[in-house]
Amino acid sequence: MRQHIYNSISAKFIFSFLVLHILTYCTILAQEGTVINDVDVLARQKTVLMENYPGAFTEVEIRGVQEINPTQSKVYYEIGNQQFEAVVNSGSKDMLLVATAREINETEVPNIVMDAFKSSEYKEYNIEKTFEVKTPYSNYFYRIDVSEKNKAEETGQIKSLFYTYLGRFEKPPY
Repeated sequence: MRQHIYNSISAKFIFSFLVLHILTYCTILAQEGTVINDVDVLARQKTVLMENYPGAFTEVEIRGVQEINPTQSKVYYEIGNQQFEAVVNSGSKDMLLVATAREINETEVPNIVMDAFKSSEYKEYNIEKTFEVKTPYSNYFYRIDVSEKNKAEETGQIKSLFYTYLGRFEKPPY
C-alpha cells in the first residue's frame, strides 16, 4: 500500500513538472514570435512621461522616430519649446539609451569648442544646428551639424561633428 502511494505521488509530480515545462516552452515561443520593440511603441505615441527625478515625471511630446542604422534609432521630442533627441538601441526588445542631445543656440557652445571648429577642415561649412550631448557613461560633449555651403538644400547632406567640452574632436559615439 505504501509503495502504491509513493508511486501515485511520484507520477503526479512528474506529470505536473512536465505540464509546467510545456507551458513555459509555449509561452517562450509565443513571445519570440511576437516581439514588439519599445521603439515601435514610441513611434506610435504622441506624448509619453519622462522621469526627471525619482517619482517626478514630465510630459514629453514625441515629434518622430528615425532609424539611424539597423541597431539604433533617433527619437525626436520636445519639452515645452526645448528640442531634444535621444539615440536608443532599437535592435532588441528593450530600448537602451545611447545618448541624449539638447538643441542649443550656437552662442551657448563653449568658445574653446567653437575655436576648435573654426580651425578644422569644416570651418567653411554652414552650421545648421548645435547640440549639447550626454551619454550614460560620459561628460557633456557638443555636436555641431554642418553642411557644405550652397549644397545642403540640394543634397540634404548634414554632417555631425563631435567635440569634447575641452574642444577636442571626437569620433561619433553613434
